Order: sequence, then structure tokens, then C-alpha cells
Amino acid sequence: MSHDDRTAHSVGEAGNPALRIDVLVSVGRHGLTERARRADLDARALELALQLGEDGRRLNLEVCHAGAPGDDTEAALRDYLGMGLERLNWIHTRESSDVLPVLRDYLRQRDSGSEPRLVLCGMRAEEGEGSGVVPVALAEQLGWASVPGIVAVETVERASDQWYAQVLQALPRGQRRRLRVRLPAILGVDVAAPTPRQSAFGPARRGILEPVAAAGDLQPDASLAAWPLMPAKPRPKRLKIVTASNARDRFKAAAAKADSGGGKLLTDVTPQQGAEAIVALLKEEGVLR
Repeated sequence: MSHDDRTAHSVGEAGNPALRIDVLVSVGRHGLTERARRADLDARALELALQLGEDGRRLNLEVCHAGAPGDDTEAALRDYLGMGLERLNWIHTRESSDVLPVLRDYLRQRDSGSEPRLVLCGMRAEEGEGSGVVPVALAEQLGWASVPGIVAVETVERASDQWYAQVLQALPRGQRRRLRVRLPAILGVDVAAPTPRQSAFGPARRGILEPVAAAGDLQPDASLAAWPLMPAKPRPKRLKIVTASNARDRFKAAAAKADSGGGKLLTDVTPQQGAEAIVALLKEEGVLR
């Protein structure tokens, strides 16, 4: 019996219902060959969900993709099926459609209000806009919590008729922060999350891509139509100016570890203070004048 067989239709007891998890996946793109594949961050989100089931927790797991049909898309989605799923929901849209209202209506349809609820996805897509806005915008429209940079979901528990999840969030320089999040919540998974399991060919071919009709009318993405798209390129790194007078000192300066002490970690600040810090940074970098 596959993992999906054990968990997809599980029904929890009255005092301990099954954890309902939706994993939102997208089509990735290989950086060198540009071949369609599973997106790395979305695959890590699915890996987190599968590991929760392996820990003995009863799950009601569904995986969903919203996008236009195509051979490349089907090949990429089958990479997710190869991770041990029996089916994947595919909401068929058009190339110019805005996926945000489609995913919002899909999640609302699956909301019973009585089960602990988590939505997992990668923090940003590998193609298209790749802005990372979709998880945050979805949470805002649904009225749910949104937490980025997740590397682990440790516990899900109930307190005072409300469900909470304890999660681990990645911070710069390898630091971690433990958070208690009120459910339902949308978690953006970071690159530091566990490496996704290999996709097996047999399960990938046997798995079912279940077509799902969009709940409402498909709306065109007006912003995307107006923006020019171009391949993303890594930003150049700033070089440290070396003023040493001899070869030995110049070599030591070139081989020294770069110092990135110019950053600042803000905690327990008001929205106004956070906004002022962002504006100050943008002016310092020359983005705002």
C-alpha cells in the first residue's frame, strides 16, 4: 500500500482529527538545459508533508497544480507523482490566466473548518514571474497566517479550541528560529529544508493526473501581460578594494572571507519601524533617491 493510499482518505477521531495538508506545486526549469522538471522548493515542501505522515500522524494530503496543459507540464508533474503519490490534482487554466483566484477558490472549497489545516509550497517559482508573492497574497485573501523560510514542521497540537503548529524557520548565517503558528496557515518552504526524495519512474508513470475544473471564471493576469520577461541573472558581487602595498598582503586580502556585517536583524519592531528601516536600506543601495 502506498503512502497516499494510507493517508488521503483517513478520518481522525473527534478529539484528534487528521491533519489536512495541501501542497501547491509548480513546474520548474533546469538552469542549464532549461528542461521542464519538478521545482526544487515545491519538491521540498512535498517532502516535508510526506515525512509528517511517516511520523505516524494521520494525514489528509492533497497535491495541486494550477496551470495550462502541455507536454512539458505533464512531464514535470509526473516527477512529483514519482515521489510516492497516487494522484495529483491539476486545475487546467490558460497561459494568460491569473492563478491566484484559482488557488484561493480551490483552498476555500476544501476548508471544512474543523480540522487542523496547513498549506505548503515553495517560497518562489523557478519560471514565470518568480516573485514569491503568491503564498503571501493567498494568505491575505484567505485571512490565514503566512510564514516564509520554513525548514521543518515539528508538532501540531490543540490548545483552547484552536490548532497550532510549531515550525522551524531558517534565518541568515545558518540560524534557526522556532515559531508557534496559529492554523490554518500557509508555509513557504526554504532551500534549507530536507532534500526531496528521488522520483521513481514506475510510480511516476502509474500515478494519475486528475483534471479539476476551476471553481470560477478564469481571470487574465493583466500585470503579467504588461511586463517584459527576461532570463534572471545572478547579481554581481561587490569586490573589496585592496590597498595593500605588497603581494603578500594583497593575497591575504583577496583570500579573506568576505565580511557581510552591514546587515541588521530587526526583532519585535512595529510596522512603522520596519518600513522606515526598509526605506533607509533602499536609499543606501541607491534604489530610491
